[in-house]
Amino acid sequence: MMKHWLLILGVIIFSASTPGTLHSAEFKLAVAANTIDTVISEVIVKKAYEMLGHQVEIIRLPPKRALIKSNSGDYDGDVQRIHSVADTYPNLIRLEPSINYIHGAGFVLKGSKIDVNSWQDLGEYRVGIILGIRFAETNVPKESAIVFNGYQAMTEALLLGKVDIAIYPQSNGIYQALINGVEGIVPLKSPLARFDLYHYVHKSNSLLVEKLQTIFRQFKDDDLLEKVRVHVLKVSFDRAKQGKLPCFGDYACYQSVWDN
Repeated sequence: MMKHWLLILGVIIFSASTPGTLHSAEFKLAVAANTIDTVISEVIVKKAYEMLGHQVEIIRLPPKRALIKSNSGDYDGDVQRIHSVADTYPNLIRLEPSINYIHGAGFVLKGSKIDVNSWQDLGEYRVGIILGIRFAETNVPKESAIVFNGYQAMTEALLLGKVDIAIYPQSNGIYQALINGVEGIVPLKSPLARFDLYHYVHKSNSLLVEKLQTIFRQFKDDDLLEKVRVHVLKVSFDRAKQGKLPCFGDYACYQSVWDN
């Protein structure tokens, strides 16, 4: 592990001496609010920027607004989005490799007889989705979709029987049940799909791309991306069981993942 970190630092030191390099700066990144899977990428992205000598402020916004403001340049980028976002938001640059992933999953009331195995199977149900969560907007049949502005409202609608199925990233569906003390909602037997998630920067920050990608590739080679994912979810779920939110202020509750 140590030689990999030395390699990363060597690349950063070398690139810092080349023309056109950004000096130490603070970047503002948008992120979709109220979904636990973003916290995984927040921890990863903050570490990568810090290794380049930069500070990051993360702004939590409704999912659709976060994308619009990132694409407009109001913010310096978006913490994580699916691959296809680059096709419809041309001012955002997708960084490779992916740094996280989600399983798109349907959640139903416990005891429900609903069983679906594909997006097409959702056509006969009332399906809750969140505005701006692209994988759900793109894949759920439009005639079945009932759109909500946040996960809490969608969860309440499911509990009240106003929707038959609610679409969450699987980890976030579990988290929402824990943090809200809800026991009557369960995921369907199998996720509907997996989506890899990428960090995006606004095109005005193109000088960041090569350096960040070097760090992300090394994180992947060292299996740190999966290690961070497992650690952040465990800590977040444990805190949720105690009625505690993620430690967004300083992310201190997650930092031990970088100690070894």
